[in-house]
Amino acid sequence: MSLRVATSLQYDRLRDRMGALSVRADTLNNQLATNKRIQAPSDDAAGYRALTALKRAGAEAKAELSNIDLANSVLDATSTALGSIEAQLTRVREIAINAGSATLSPDQKQALAVELDVIVEDLLRIANTSDSRGNPLFSGANIERPYVRQGDGTISFTGGGEAGAIPIGDGRTIVAHTTGSAIFDNVTVSGGGTSDMFAIVQAMSTALKNNADIGNASGDVQSAMTQVTNARASVGARSARLELEQTRLTDLGITREAARSAIEDTDVTATITELQKTLTVLQATQASFSKLTSLSLFNYLR
Repeated sequence: MSLRVATSLQYDRLRDRMGALSVRADTLNNQLATNKRIQAPSDDAAGYRALTALKRAGAEAKAELSNIDLANSVLDATSTALGSIEAQLTRVREIAINAGSATLSPDQKQALAVELDVIVEDLLRIANTSDSRGNPLFSGANIERPYVRQGDGTISFTGGGEAGAIPIGDGRTIVAHTTGSAIFDNVTVSGGGTSDMFAIVQAMSTALKNNADIGNASGDVQSAMTQVTNARASVGARSARLELEQTRLTDLGITREAARSAIEDTDVTATITELQKTLTVLQATQASFSKLTSLSLFNYLR
């Protein structure tokens, strides 16, 4: 092999070596600048696949946590509404007890009846309360106004069915809304049978206006309060379940982030050390290349 051919091959090897070292130095610098060890699938195919799976799981968890926030907001609003209903019924029961007094005058009974009418309106307003998205809390699957006053003054439920379940992770779902019929309707009353909360209070008002006996209204109101208490207990249980799910997803997120960091983040100390070695070798290669180039030019001129 002639000297000129040998020099050409060495020249090509050094040039290729410098190119590869320059690319590696640029890659290491980029890893330090971005703190990302994996920039493309070619950097680490297995790691890139693992990162893709982790990011997909993270996106799903984010959506699930958003759903949990939504469900919590619905349950919080429901709990607040139920608390308001309990406060109103507490006053209705006080009126029922007072109305049993033989010392009440017709005018006093009329005043109590007027107060009961106002309470009915408040209960109707609460029954039609909406959540943060503008959907009624107590309409069930029907998103229309759940309770309406009929022409004869009675109040009836126009909703129906169970509200849709909300996904909260790992195949789990929760129904955040409470159907109004479980709160306001199907109240067991004295003498057997059922009635609704509105009718119970309206019947008391009518009796007082007519200076008539209100019967066992106090017991009927207590039955309505028990129904509301049971609804609040259900809301509390669902809220506790959401808290557990939120904690589980948060813990998984911490574990997932640690796994991502171990795969993707740059080991700064190791990368700096490798970069320094790469630059040292690159400088030596450049020196050799320059020396070879000068020698080749000298031989050519000679």
